[in-house]
Amino acid sequence: MSTYSTRLKIELIGDGELSNAWGTKTNDNFSQVFENSIAGVYSRNLSAESSPYTLTNNDGPQTAADNEARQAAIVFSAQGSDFIIQFPATEKLYFLRNAHASYKITARLGGAGSTFVINPAKSVFLATDGTSWYELQTTGGAWVTKTTTYTAFPGDKIFANTSGGAFTITLPLSPTEGDEVRFVDLANTFDTYTLTIGRNSEKIDGDSADMTVLTEGAAFSLVYSGSTYGWKLTEK
Repeated sequence: MSTYSTRLKIELIGDGELSNAWGTKTNDNFSQVFENSIAGVYSRNLSAESSPYTLTNNDGPQTAADNEARQAAIVFSAQGSDFIIQFPATEKLYFLRNAHASYKITARLGGAGSTFVINPAKSVFLATDGTSWYELQTTGGAWVTKTTTYTAFPGDKIFANTSGGAFTITLPLSPTEGDEVRFVDLANTFDTYTLTIGRNSEKIDGDSADMTVLTEGAAFSLVYSGSTYGWKLTEK
């Protein structure tokens, strides 16, 4: 009787099984299991799904749609809100992309296990031992242009265009040490129409006050240093 491996659900053929079909099953394991887990890039549109969504995880050779959790890379898109994706609680490497511009993806192990948040327009390379997530690498998204009030996510790179009037960009809520947000005066109008950086309950450069940017052509980033000094300028 066939059994299945723990990590990749490979069909392990029992003694004397699949007479005259052993080669076919082995080929299926290679083409649908090994290739997908090493080189599979799977796009998952979430527009018709509800959160939390559990990735398919069936035994043996399967199509990509029937074993989403086996894929090497998964691109999530079209969610209508912040979304939880439930992964099997087993060892695996993943490259994951949140293609939505506004809503977060939370990767969760099993029904109530460890979680990892993927911010909008971000890609991450993660490892899991089935109990915890380990971040191996994160890449930021493309530069985005903002012309009105906006709440930033960690890693955002923002062209702020105040030519139509002053507005506020609010820093991320509950940041962690090392989180960074970049800003550029796109239209060289900060001296006429100011950009305000909302501190979102954290300090900016040690002060419990929002930051007003008045310099034409300003380009700078803020990195979070912890609760004592808050967000610090990396350029002055």
